[in-house]
Parts: sequence; C-alpha cells; structure tokens
Amino acid sequence: MAHLLAMNVPVKRDPAWSDWAKMTRIKIKSAGVHVHRKGWQQWYYHITILFLDDDACAKSLTSEFAKLVKSSPALPLTIDKIDAFTTTNGAKHIIYLSSTNVPEQILTLAKDARTVADGLNAEYDKRPFKPHITFGEIPADQMPLEELQTILRSLEQPEFHCLLEYAEHRYRMSKGTIKKWKLRSK
Repeated sequence: MAHLLAMNVPVKRDPAWSDWAKMTRIKIKSAGVHVHRKGWQQWYYHITILFLDDDACAKSLTSEFAKLVKSSPALPLTIDKIDAFTTTNGAKHIIYLSSTNVPEQILTLAKDARTVADGLNAEYDKRPFKPHITFGEIPADQMPLEELQTILRSLEQPEFHCLLEYAEHRYRMSKGTIKKWKLRSK
C-alpha cells in the first residue's frame, strides 16, 4: 500500500483562504476547465516530502522519520503561486500551489527522508522533489497544459502565510494516519 511523509499545511482554518479557494474554483470553472468535484483538494492540504510504494518497511520508516521531524522546527511558509504540471504517466494535469521561496528546511527534510528510504532499500518516487500543494486535478486530454497554465496564471494569487507545525506519515487516499508529529516551536 502506498504511503507518504507530508507536512500539513493549515490554510483550511483561515477564512481568507476559504473564500479565495472557493472563488478560485469558480473562476477556473468559468474559464472552461472542468474539475470533477472529487478532483478538488478540499480537506487535506499538504506538501508531500516523500511518496513510497513499499509497505514492507512502513514501521521502520516511521521510527526513522520521527528522528528527522522531531529535530525540525515549525516552518513559516508563504503560498504565493498557482500553476500546473502533468503527471509522469501523462494522464492528469495537477493544479498546484507553491511558494516562490521554499524554506531550505523543507528541501533538507526531503533530502534526508530520501536518504533514510535508501538506507532501508525502500521503493519510493525518485523524481526530483518539487514542493507543492495539490489544489485540483483534471484529465490531461481535457486541454493542453499550456492552456491551463495560461488560465491559472491570469488569476489573482494573494499571499497566504502559515506555519507548518505538523508532519505526518500516512497511507495515501484517506486510508489513515500511521504517525503524526508536532514540530518543535522556535
């Protein structure tokens, strides 16, 4: 079963975020982009640090991940960019949010998590780490990526500031949390 190490992004509690997300979904739809209602991310905003396909080592990874995240401070993050990319298999375009200035600690955490996975010979997604928050997804055959990107880049994108205080080792697709950690306060 697939599982992941993620940093929880607590924007859902921000009323300004909720209003912006709702209006942005409406604007994307009115621009001719059909995102099925299940294609919108609405409940678990996160940055995937490491995505694994290897369930055999989940328990070992949890203890190793604990060492990594317990030494990490809570991280401020500014979300100020909306864009899209196509999945590796070409089936979907992912509408995502990100930061133009990703904190170095997130990049280090991803690098260290990969080192841990390598040490356990775990099977994981070895594509270059691209920190992002999935906002929605559409079938890639619906429109060319460039057209979608043009639509997204024309939208107003305010800055949202949040503090990444929790890391989580969880199964993919709502199958449950394996372990959750609160990062240390500065």
